[in-house]
Amino acid sequence: MKLLILLLLSFELCKFAPLDSCTRIESCETCVNATDGFGYKCQWCSTSNSCASEQTTVEKCHVDDWTLDKYNCPADVSNVRYDESFMRKTVLPLIAATHAPDNQQLSASLESCFDQIQVINSYEIFCDKTEITTCFAYSAYLKNQNAMVLVFRGTTTLFQLIDEGISFFLHPKIPFNVTKGVVDGYYLNAFYELWNKGIQKGVEKILEEEKDVKIWFFGHSLGGGLASIASSYVAKTYGLTGSRTKLVTFGMPRIGDIDLAEAHDELVSDSWRIEHSKDPIPALPPRTFPDDIDKGSFHHNTEIWYPHGMAHGANFEIGSRPDTTVGRSVFPFNIEDHFTYFNVYLESWYRTGCRNEPDAAPLLMRIGKL
Repeated sequence: MKLLILLLLSFELCKFAPLDSCTRIESCETCVNATDGFGYKCQWCSTSNSCASEQTTVEKCHVDDWTLDKYNCPADVSNVRYDESFMRKTVLPLIAATHAPDNQQLSASLESCFDQIQVINSYEIFCDKTEITTCFAYSAYLKNQNAMVLVFRGTTTLFQLIDEGISFFLHPKIPFNVTKGVVDGYYLNAFYELWNKGIQKGVEKILEEEKDVKIWFFGHSLGGGLASIASSYVAKTYGLTGSRTKLVTFGMPRIGDIDLAEAHDELVSDSWRIEHSKDPIPALPPRTFPDDIDKGSFHHNTEIWYPHGMAHGANFEIGSRPDTTVGRSVFPFNIEDHFTYFNVYLESWYRTGCRNEPDAAPLLMRIGKL
């Protein structure tokens, strides 16, 4: 009888040992480097700010709020300074201008916004071997900022969106040759094509001609992913550090893994991922399931989320973790939120430029577009 009681007590202690050993930990950084009594990793829940064994189910923790990697631990963002005026007055017109149908209209739309801007060149290539859809970028020089801007256009057709989706889910990611981590092949191949099309020559020329020139990278949707790759590539290849590089994206999808995201943050610290309320694209492709939650597709810093529209004075939230997009549901999503940023319908903005801020176009005007 005594033996039976001892066995039952041992069983109960073993059952709860993993939970108890992790729950005593009070910081994310310590938690993700620890194991429970049976060798299972401890994981941090950002919802409850608590640690538990990866074998434990915590009812109040959203599955996507678990983290097993120090990189995705919550950080203090109280001192983060987000310059919304720069996003509205500088980044927005530069990104929206990518939809101008030719260089003449591109220049005209930009000159309506900036007193000292010179369009350097534009670049267009087939995004992949199907040679059906194209990827586009342009370069310009902001004289009063001593900054070269490289701006990448977003997805333009439904077919292109499907093509990207196939790549996300069916094709293996490719190692990035300048940093650790892997990148979605559709994006990486398109970047190299644009780079060889003339962006490389333009970057090297301005680095030679303009002392301490800054290089800024902007893009929406697909263009955001290309801008992200370009920023890491240029920063690493040419040794640009600190304030000499800047990245801003609107509605950018996940393009690589957590190693790529961490490497990006080390190279381009001045990075901003702007997300409009229920825009579904930043939540794609989805991160993997709990046992591999930090090993799938992953965002880099820094997320700025507008939960209730993007009118002047709208509230925004600064992400305390690199990839917080999945911690809040975008469903039911609103595809309108992907087409409009800061209350501007990006695809038709070039027609009026900064002479008049247009209203968002109705959805019926954009069937089949993204």
